[in-house]
Amino acid sequence: MLMPGLGEAAVPARARLGFALLLSVMLAPAVAPAPSDIWGASGVLISEIAVGIVLGGVARILMTGLATAGQIFGLETGLSFAQVADPTQTQAGQIIAVFLGLMGTVLVFATNLHHVFIRGIADSYQVFAVGKPFPVADAADFALEAFSDAFRIGLQIAAPVVVAGFVFRIGLGVLARLAPSIQVFFVAMPLNILGGFIILTLGLSSGMLVWLDRLQSFGAAGWR
Repeated sequence: MLMPGLGEAAVPARARLGFALLLSVMLAPAVAPAPSDIWGASGVLISEIAVGIVLGGVARILMTGLATAGQIFGLETGLSFAQVADPTQTQAGQIIAVFLGLMGTVLVFATNLHHVFIRGIADSYQVFAVGKPFPVADAADFALEAFSDAFRIGLQIAAPVVVAGFVFRIGLGVLARLAPSIQVFFVAMPLNILGGFIILTLGLSSGMLVWLDRLQSFGAAGWR
């Protein structure tokens, strides 16, 4: 239900629930039987829900790296207030962040990363056998690592725009001192936006490859 791509808010709830039910039926033969008593079965149910929430939540956290890059880009180019409908979240979002999020969702399916996620879910039962206590400390470390990676990847994608914006603002300051009569702000805004889009276009492919590689390594390895 939280898997990137398949777990988006735009996907109908019945479709998500049907996929989760189908996947559960397919994986049931490979899972050890649950305890027969009510208390043991309840404990297993709670533990499995916790594992699923952590795995899906961490994958979702890694997706936010693209939103971070989009927000940084908007701040650097003056587009942070430009809002557009986000079909993945059924609400408005910053335009560049929405664009990168949609691109990430498309790339998940285009590169068959959803197959890696499904395989990772199946392999998780080998790491976390049914009835095994939930590793709270490992889950916390895993989530913190995901937060760190998401911010780092987002900053890597937006880094060229940040550096170029810094140099551009220094140039504007020099220009304002040399020619005080020029309305630097009105001249700078369109150039800032145009330059930001050019730099984003040139560096986006390498940044998305870094993001996809990290997402694939998470789906293939998980906590192992």
